[in-house]
Amino acid sequence: MSKIDCTKFTNSLQKAKTEEDVKSVYAKLFGIQYDTSDRHDLYTPQVLFEFKYNRNFEAIKTRATVLAQILYYVRKLKFGGYTDKPISPILCLADQKTALLTETILWKEFYTDETDKYDWDLAPSNPDALLVKDLSQTTLLQNIHLYQLQQTADCQVFAELLQQYLNPQNRLVGDKKVITEANFEDIFQYWNNIFGDAVRNGLKTSRYFVTDIQEDNTLFIKAESKAVFQFSNGEAKVKKILARDYEHFWSLYEKVTNADTIRSILAKIDRLSDDFMRRFHGEFFTPIPFAKKALDYLEKTLGKQWWQSGEYRLWDMAAGTGNLEYGLPQEALPYCYLSTLYVEDVEHLQKLFSGATIFQYDYLNDDVQNVFWGENAMKFELTWKLPEKLRKDLANPKIKWVILINPPFATAQIAGTGHGDSKEGVADTKIRKKMHEEDLGEVSRELAMQFIFRLKKEIKGQEAHLGLFYKIKHLNSNNDNKLRDTIFKFQYEKGFVFSSAAFSGTSQTSPFPIAFMLWNLNKEKPLQKQKIILDIFDLNVEKIGLKTVKVEKLEKHLSKWIKRPAATVKFPPLGSALDVKATNKDRRDRIAQKFLASLMCKGNDFQNQNFTALLSAPYVSAGALSVTPENFEQAMVVHAVRRIPKATWLNDRDQFMQPNADLSKEFIRDCTIWNLFSNSNQTASLKDVVYEGVTYQIYNHFFPFLLSEVKQWKIADADIRMTLATGEDSFVAKWLAQQLSAGGKPTAEVASLLLAKGKEIYQLYFASLGQLNTTKFKIQRYDAGWYQIRNAMADVYIGQDLFEELKVLHNQLKEQLLPEIEAYGFI
Repeated sequence: MSKIDCTKFTNSLQKAKTEEDVKSVYAKLFGIQYDTSDRHDLYTPQVLFEFKYNRNFEAIKTRATVLAQILYYVRKLKFGGYTDKPISPILCLADQKTALLTETILWKEFYTDETDKYDWDLAPSNPDALLVKDLSQTTLLQNIHLYQLQQTADCQVFAELLQQYLNPQNRLVGDKKVITEANFEDIFQYWNNIFGDAVRNGLKTSRYFVTDIQEDNTLFIKAESKAVFQFSNGEAKVKKILARDYEHFWSLYEKVTNADTIRSILAKIDRLSDDFMRRFHGEFFTPIPFAKKALDYLEKTLGKQWWQSGEYRLWDMAAGTGNLEYGLPQEALPYCYLSTLYVEDVEHLQKLFSGATIFQYDYLNDDVQNVFWGENAMKFELTWKLPEKLRKDLANPKIKWVILINPPFATAQIAGTGHGDSKEGVADTKIRKKMHEEDLGEVSRELAMQFIFRLKKEIKGQEAHLGLFYKIKHLNSNNDNKLRDTIFKFQYEKGFVFSSAAFSGTSQTSPFPIAFMLWNLNKEKPLQKQKIILDIFDLNVEKIGLKTVKVEKLEKHLSKWIKRPAATVKFPPLGSALDVKATNKDRRDRIAQKFLASLMCKGNDFQNQNFTALLSAPYVSAGALSVTPENFEQAMVVHAVRRIPKATWLNDRDQFMQPNADLSKEFIRDCTIWNLFSNSNQTASLKDVVYEGVTYQIYNHFFPFLLSEVKQWKIADADIRMTLATGEDSFVAKWLAQQLSAGGKPTAEVASLLLAKGKEIYQLYFASLGQLNTTKFKIQRYDAGWYQIRNAMADVYIGQDLFEELKVLHNQLKEQLLPEIEAYGFI
């Protein structure tokens, strides 16, 4: 191995501008064939690297933070995935000027963390503060040698030592990976890929695997490349296995010595059938990593191994293929009830969960009348589908319950709707009828809430916890308001949220939040008075932050803030900015007196953000209101508030709220100016529109400039110039002129610049009318809408530089308004 030129090394590092540059220098000069596939900075079987750019490793806290980050990866190598990767025996932490080397095993007490002292759910980039603190207090880290790479002697020692460590011929003794009940499935797949063909004959390969992982159960004869497997029944099998493969595998892993672990693996080994693995990853089933995380949260709430006391029973009444329970140890299964709608799922569960009580059951239809008889049920000889054992446990006041459930997300379809998660007739159940009797309204269409409705009746007076996977909508949507007031008033305990993109059967283009939340069914408290904070997990099941779910009364939603004037005057309904749509069965062809525009504002949450627009006539379907002089300012705020914040999977079900203080005139004015140049401003001017035999004129009341100003501009179309003579100033032009001349604080600088840039575009538009396809965009009067102007100019590539400049200013005003929107409590 050639000697590293330290002058070249340090000079290259001096030129680095980022962490990636530092990594590139190391990889090139040390000839490292590295792997970053699992999001390590740089992994080799010999050395695991963590690079930084210009960090002060002299500071103990900085050193401890970076070491903590790399220990997150070491822990995953030890206990998690990465089945084919050994634990690198050496750790290297480096930045542009300094580096340190340390043996991995020296930090074993931290990364094994047998007492669960640290939060390993966090992303490595944000390590547990307690772990950082504990590392910083170790004498080992305080006294570790920090190589100063700018000093030639120190650099040379470091380079030579790192070269030795990177040499595959120098076999260093490091820590080994462990096989546990929690990770054996992945390890079996890895083992099976290597040895499956060699041992497959008569017995399942999984049986050879369980035998091989136990200490002293396999005799390997290296000289003959033979393995003698000693089975528990006294039988022995001899198989030919290549020595290099066998030695490589067991150089990575420790043999299992814990008898309980072996028993648990044996109990679960039949789950590894091909059929199971197919269904395990099937559409719509709860992703296993998040199902296992839910069990972790249960233990954090109820205590470690909560089932051991025998006081608890777990019931999953929508068990499906058992994904939620997959992570439970075998010893917990005798305390579990798993019921599912389909017989084939029952057969599947019986194979996987020996010891559990498993039965076919339609929770929304079976035994409903019996349950709702209540105490009167004792007077009758009732026939039950529920197993007697379960009914006795439900009647036993000493039994504590865990309801673990991922109920169906489907909603019964109503005529005229087309919800993506709707299914016609799916929710016509006996429980739905009971919910109707209690006048719970639209929420009775949701299967998940039907489960909750019966559950509250079923589990009454006993200590019980509900672990629920579901969308967040039941906490804040309009339709669920009555349910929250009457049924869902449980005490929140803890939970997490992740993207629906983790489910293989959901849309990857429009994901929404799925939450797992633990509720105490015995303690009731209005949700509005609770502090509901969820951990946020990314798709790698790493904790990346916290989400607060705000539950407010319906009256505080933004949709209830704006005044909705009565729409009594017939007017042509629009299906888009320029097109009248007279064919819809559900036509909304009425406007209010003194109509200025239609504000389309369907729903009250972020998932409806794209259903927010301004049009010059009523929108053809539900979700719009008339903008009038009386509610104009409110309408401008609502449009901006619904459009400016970026919609993400995390806020998809968040509600827009009413402001928590009086709005400043500047804020309202800036919102209005932002709206004028938004793509969702689809106002237009349309002449001689015929609707149901009557001819209408659709004026653009959002034209932003006074006629006295426009008349001074060059107007290239004589017919449109003539319309100025009989025209009147638009409402918005007069409102803006009054606002800008009213004294007090001037409008924000960026808003003034945006308005000025918009004026340049309008002037260019009028000067270019002779080149525009006015017929295509139905332009016949001076008061053309922003939709018509920008599209007509884009159609022939006129003024595109101006539009780009306007876009920059428009985004700047957006960034300025967003903190104000947050401060006013709109989001």
